[in-house]
Amino acid sequence: MIIIGNDATKTSQLKKRVHNHIQTKDLESLKYFFGIEVTQSKEGTIISKRKYALYIQQETCMIDYRPMDSLVDPNQKLMAEVSPSQT
Repeated sequence: MIIIGNDATKTSQLKKRVHNHIQTKDLESLKYFFGIEVTQSKEGTIISKRKYALYIQQETCMIDYRPMDSLVDPNQKLMAEVSPSQT
């Protein structure tokens, strides 16, 4: 269970209430949780799967690949093929 919030007093109170009912351990600053990277700042909390994405790139030997522009026109309208009998 992860308990985070922008009000330290209320977050602490909630942690104490939960601890009264089940055994918990306060890890203080959360960095990783089930492969999710957690970054906290005064502006808010950011979660990402950056570490996992890098792992997948390494496993598939794509770590040195770089993004490139698509050769497909993004404004191209796709239509079903129309047979001569439908015209």
